[in-house]
Amino acid sequence: MAIECNVAHGMPDNTFWENFNKLWKNSADRSPFKSPHILRYFAGLVPGRLTVVQLRVDQELRGAILLKEDGRTLTFLSDLKTDVNFFVLDRRCTAVEEKQFFDFFFSTIKQNRWSVVLNNQPSWAHYMPALLEAGRTSGLFWANFPYSVCPVLEAESPQALFERVQKGHKFKYYANRLAKMSGVAFEVFEDDTDLEIWTEAYCSAHIKRWKGTSTPSDFLDATRRTFLFNCLKAWNQDGVLVRFSIHAPEGRVAFVIGLLEARSLVFHATTFDPAYGKYSPGKALIHFIASWMVGKNLSILDFGDGNEPYKYEVADREHVLSRIFVSGKNQLRFIAKTRFIRYVKDHPKMYHLYQNKLKPWASRAAAAFHVPEILEMFVL
Repeated sequence: MAIECNVAHGMPDNTFWENFNKLWKNSADRSPFKSPHILRYFAGLVPGRLTVVQLRVDQELRGAILLKEDGRTLTFLSDLKTDVNFFVLDRRCTAVEEKQFFDFFFSTIKQNRWSVVLNNQPSWAHYMPALLEAGRTSGLFWANFPYSVCPVLEAESPQALFERVQKGHKFKYYANRLAKMSGVAFEVFEDDTDLEIWTEAYCSAHIKRWKGTSTPSDFLDATRRTFLFNCLKAWNQDGVLVRFSIHAPEGRVAFVIGLLEARSLVFHATTFDPAYGKYSPGKALIHFIASWMVGKNLSILDFGDGNEPYKYEVADREHVLSRIFVSGKNQLRFIAKTRFIRYVKDHPKMYHLYQNKLKPWASRAAAAFHVPEILEMFVL
């Protein structure tokens, strides 16, 4: 058995993507955020800033990490749109193969004097003990701390999950209330039906929902609307996209972008037209989704990254997401930023100031003055 690890730069060729497709389909986690078409789309956005670390066993691709240059730092390519960043590893990988892969990854960081941020690392991933051990023994600067959570509702069966959602009578109440209204219907799309029209309606509702607030919708920018459409198209090609909506006489007024993962439906993004806010369309959609999940044999409703209060009206546990910082021990600027971020995260009042004042200010300043270092300093 020949184990080989290597690193390549730039856009991979068609052969790589064919092999990666097989790898993802046979991966232990099969995360929709690492599906082949979405990563290939992302890679096309940053072809000159792309680095791929690979594990091959007897010349077969058994593991891959796709990274992008982000200022002076490397981050996951999938950070362009993700809730969770799994490493893509074949389920057949042995402990020896995983160790060699992670050891090679960290030795490559040291050799190239990279600084790396591994965002949204799932603490529950099967490979996490091997990754942490390789990082701790690498001789590099290493910081790993909890950064966010994914609220989750998990049941022993799809029917049990639906019954638990029904116990919150308001979900059923709001669903029935909307269902009885003339011209109102719940929709689910598992293919590309109306994909472009649906996406435009989603963006329009999102713009209305956040108009006049301190956080106006990103979809005011046409490039962000195009980006979302291309993401949905890529996920649809990989067979992991499910779209839910409520159609009223005036058009679609509530939306959920769902992603399939093993026994889970990831509740990735949602919005609604504020004109329908009094009908709680989000709660109605949760009831509809839980009912749909029964027929699909899905028993985990994963609300994705973030601890928004509405998620805990359903979720009964949290999955912890970690943030890992790695660099050479002489990269003092990176180490200082890491310690600043950890300090801010450990102090809630400071974190609130950071999230609501410093980050928005840094983003605006970087865009206005074309100084990416400002954004890098505060948004790393």
